[in-house]
Amino acid sequence: MKITDVTVRRVDVPHPHPYRHQWSPPNFLERSREASIVKISTDIGLVGWGITHMDHDAAIRDVVAPALRGHDPRALGQHIQVIRATRAFVVDTALCDLVGKAAGAPLHHLWGFNETRIRAYASTVVASTPEQRAEDAMRYLEQGFTAIKLRTAFPTMAEDVALVAAVRAAVGDRMEIMVDANLAGGIGHIGREVWGFDRAMATARELEQLDVVWLEEPLARDDIQSIARLTAETEIAIAGGEGDVGYETFVALLRAGAYDILQLDATICEGLSQFIGIAGAADFAGRQVIPHHGGTGVGIAAHLQFGVCVPNCPYMEFILDSPYRTVEHYQQLGGIVVEPLWIDDEGFVEVPTGPGLGMEVNEEAIEEYEIDA
Repeated sequence: MKITDVTVRRVDVPHPHPYRHQWSPPNFLERSREASIVKISTDIGLVGWGITHMDHDAAIRDVVAPALRGHDPRALGQHIQVIRATRAFVVDTALCDLVGKAAGAPLHHLWGFNETRIRAYASTVVASTPEQRAEDAMRYLEQGFTAIKLRTAFPTMAEDVALVAAVRAAVGDRMEIMVDANLAGGIGHIGREVWGFDRAMATARELEQLDVVWLEEPLARDDIQSIARLTAETEIAIAGGEGDVGYETFVALLRAGAYDILQLDATICEGLSQFIGIAGAADFAGRQVIPHHGGTGVGIAAHLQFGVCVPNCPYMEFILDSPYRTVEHYQQLGGIVVEPLWIDDEGFVEVPTGPGLGMEVNEEAIEEYEIDA
């Protein structure tokens, strides 16, 4: 089997309802989602897919595609070098999809699985009030979710804690709660300052009293010393890593003792084919690996295929914030991804069992949203 072509197409899918992320400036509205869709074709008719919101389109066309054409897509250890050099990790996802399809099996059958499903947590994204989030949490609980992630972006710690307290009061001990401060970029906005160590520590102490599972990205990602100190001095787990890049970077974080939970993303951080190695290092260090959301249903499926093969991946992020981030819009990208994933009666997501990633892409739907890139 040889690669005959690597193509990338950029799409822009309008949001059904414009909205502001919890971490965005007050007057900012997001009106659409852009994404790049990678298709790898082979001489035996098999096709591999990857989708990312990152824009590495020029590098994929000019560097990655010429390097991969004529080569066996299963040579992942060779291909990862050019993929790392361009940070076009979505190409590795598409290659992994082809590896499974060539074998006629889902990736977790090839990698060796110890589970067939992972517990999902409903992950909110929109700026909201404590009262509204409490209502949302009850709705998710009724749908079958047993965990929820809240976003904090208020000017004061008291307001942040009030949001979490309202949800805890509504759901009691029936749901686990995670909190995302979204501060790893080291950027605040009007009315919201970047946290220092003391603010992060004080917030962590308050959240511990509310039985929060983890506090995510409370400090700038380049302040590894402070992250490691916070990790060591708190009972609550500290999570992060979604914006860090490269195998060696994650090994460095583990060596420094930074984060209890690494949040890899196959569209941003490293190739999917390398995740099991990072998870092994994390497990040896007593850390968990809980992937970042992955961008679409293709990304979720990729993370599921990996997650069921390692012992230290207990959750899967499931973006859901109706009417702004729905399953159709987020997972399916307006219909480009054919079938969405959903939780079972116990709040878990089953790993897809079709060949490769186990997800299908509708090429006609790509044409509907395609833009020049």
